[in-house]
Amino acid sequence: MAEPIRYNSAADLAALFGVQPGTIETWRARYGDFPEPDAYVGRYAGWLPAREPELRAWEASRPGRGAGGGRPRKQ
Repeated sequence: MAEPIRYNSAADLAALFGVQPGTIETWRARYGDFPEPDAYVGRYAGWLPAREPELRAWEASRPGRGAGGGRPRKQ
């Protein structure tokens, strides 16, 4: 019997990035350029482990907290 294909879940990605699992779903909803999953099992998304470099590159380029500079300082 062939070995089953393994996928990373949103919880696996959250552990990879050190965030809560719900954060991955927020990123997927907020950022249209978040890498699409390779598969769905029911309502759960899965990404192939080989895509880790792509996912890390996306996360590194994501605007961080306070991106945009916020309100200008008083002079």
